[in-house]
Amino acid sequence: MKHILVATDFSETSESALREGAKLAALSGARLTLLHVIFTQSVSETLLGLDTLEHLALAADQAGDRTSALASLTEEAQHKLGAEVAKLPEKPSNFETAVIEGRPSSEIAAYASTHDVDLIVMGTHGRSALGKAFLGSVADHVIRIAECPVMVVRK
Repeated sequence: MKHILVATDFSETSESALREGAKLAALSGARLTLLHVIFTQSVSETLLGLDTLEHLALAADQAGDRTSALASLTEEAQHKLGAEVAKLPEKPSNFETAVIEGRPSSEIAAYASTHDVDLIVMGTHGRSALGKAFLGSVADHVIRIAECPVMVVRK
């Protein structure tokens, strides 16, 4: 493996995925990319359980200040990505962070495809079948659409 992508939503399961991705990168000498996708979709999707950052993005979008809100969210996400990497027991020697916007599952798969990623590592919240039916599962969708292998990590 030459390039491992860890997708994060800053949850505990994402922290577990980052630790596993970092171990694999260290063992294989692969580059490690830590990616966060700012989810900016419709009001109905936002009300189905997105975190505070995405609620702020939607509110700013509704107020007509989308560019400023996205810049602020991107800056905060970059700060959080750096903090996540700083928590690792061993810092990867070759890593980078990225923040993009869109629908997380689609953007994760597209990023992996356009950046020659060999493996996507991500956490799963382990929702029930009913939860997946109503909310969907980012990990499940990435598994279905990604062109490379996907490793799913539980907390």
